[in-house]
Amino acid sequence: MLSELAEYACSHNLVAQAGFKPKALKGYIHLSEDGEFIGITVREKGAESVYAPDIGSAANGTRYCNPLIEKAKIPLCMVEDEKKDKNIPTKHEFFLSMLEDGGRYEPKYQVIAQTLRSDKIRNKMIDSLSQNKLKGTDPIGFVVDGVPAERSQACGIWWSEYRKKFSETPTDELPRCLITGELAPALVTVPKVSGLMSVGGHTSGDAFLCFDKDAFQSYGLKKSANAPVSEEGMTAVNAALNELIEKAPVFGGAKMVHWYAGEIPDEVDPFGDLMDGMWGEEEPEENEESEEADEASLQEQNAVEKEKSAHQNAKQFLKSVWTGERPAMLSARYYIMPLSGAGGRMMVRGWYEGSFEDLYKNIDQWFDDLQLVRANGRGMTKPPKLAALCYCLLRPGSDSKREMEEHFNKDLANLAGRIINAIISGNPLPDEVAARSLYRIRSANYSGSGEETKNSYHLELRAFQLLKAWLVRRQRQRGDENIMGTDVETASCTIAYCCGQLMAVYAAIQEEATEVNVGVVEKYYAAASSSPALVIGKLAQLSQHYLPNLEKKHFIRYDRMLGEIYTRMGEARIPVTMNLEQQTEFALGYYQQRAAIYTPSRKKEGE
Repeated sequence: MLSELAEYACSHNLVAQAGFKPKALKGYIHLSEDGEFIGITVREKGAESVYAPDIGSAANGTRYCNPLIEKAKIPLCMVEDEKKDKNIPTKHEFFLSMLEDGGRYEPKYQVIAQTLRSDKIRNKMIDSLSQNKLKGTDPIGFVVDGVPAERSQACGIWWSEYRKKFSETPTDELPRCLITGELAPALVTVPKVSGLMSVGGHTSGDAFLCFDKDAFQSYGLKKSANAPVSEEGMTAVNAALNELIEKAPVFGGAKMVHWYAGEIPDEVDPFGDLMDGMWGEEEPEENEESEEADEASLQEQNAVEKEKSAHQNAKQFLKSVWTGERPAMLSARYYIMPLSGAGGRMMVRGWYEGSFEDLYKNIDQWFDDLQLVRANGRGMTKPPKLAALCYCLLRPGSDSKREMEEHFNKDLANLAGRIINAIISGNPLPDEVAARSLYRIRSANYSGSGEETKNSYHLELRAFQLLKAWLVRRQRQRGDENIMGTDVETASCTIAYCCGQLMAVYAAIQEEATEVNVGVVEKYYAAASSSPALVIGKLAQLSQHYLPNLEKKHFIRYDRMLGEIYTRMGEARIPVTMNLEQQTEFALGYYQQRAAIYTPSRKKEGE
């Protein structure tokens, strides 16, 4: 993975000079050519980082600091707290000594050093700092005669020479760098990379390679000797990590870092589709039937078609590769590396690589596996973001998105990794996905409160989508001829599926015939989904009390539905108990039959 990251940095022109690092600069102190203090300018929030010399981990000690750009309290010698800032005077002197040394290459550095040795001018700077609402902990830089110090042409030359003072004397036999393959002095410790704070990273950054514990050392080798990397190679790797981590989405408590070997445009990035939701995520409420709802549905369908056309771009892109129009892309590969922080170190929680074509096909298959008829019978569901889809795997208890994110990243991190692996490889989903989805559905049906929030509705819908994806992948792996479809017209009708259909029809009969606070679903769904033989007969008896109360047109409609379902069941015996797969078929039978009942065209037949 090191060589792939280094190659990404080179192909995207990210490689900076060794010893340089991006700095999140808050403001500049402006000086004239003669060293006169002009004022302070504050950079806009979110401004791009600037590359500047960096001394590495030595800046975290008591004596050293970074040159040119540092926390304001160091160059200005601001001792705000005698206990916390006791090392500031020492670091201040070191800062000035570096500038004076750099003055041999760039006279402007000498101007900065001389100005900062004046207590009077420094006090003016501190006052101006406060007026501009900057703090002593904010990183600042210096501009002399309109030129930022870090942009001086002599900066690179000076720093490459000066930083050799901090390098250990190389051994007689140089190791071979694992990144570049060249013989070069190995870094004792590698520079840290920021951007993982949201997934357990340290405020000062995290190291990609580290060997400071006996458990991480072998053959008596110490620190970097276990995995020697040159400064040049590690600079490229860190440059790639900086960019990739910044734009990587969070899933399951990890930053989902991914990139491609080859020029893959963002608009045809299948992994981006997977994480962002190919066709959005909002669904209409289950009982929308007004003209406004129809208009909204039409607009929504147009949006779907637009998104599908964007997805077609990826197909056309692949077609151009297959037909030889873009022969260079035949070797295009993907790399996916989930990262999180752990005590100042990066934790690589997975590594996936393969051909771009395989990745596209597997993710496209994932979207197809999720597709399901909407609960109100109006078209097909739209796959949401992967993280939003997986929220339904949490135990019910809170609809707060923030709380769900926290619980998901903490409690389901391991399962999230296995889900990603299944999607990328095209393999079956873990059984835990089906078990948790079934629990979500039973809990929603058992509540009986009648107070269904929009979020809880989406979570239940997503649980059915995951159940279908789990089931069809198992069926495909076995080589089954009949694969579960999106609705009752395309479903594989097993005895368990038919039992779920009966549950939906019996529930609809009761809803049509009378108003009750606790209905058939709330009372019997959980038992019927695991032991249908003990419940279906009871539901059939109850329906005999409700059917006479229906209008003739509704009586005929539901009686026809029941007849069709029992005909498909034939002489098959209703199971006494059902395994996980049968429970999933029952749930999908219930859902898809309910959707068929609510389909607008079906309802109009009885009106």
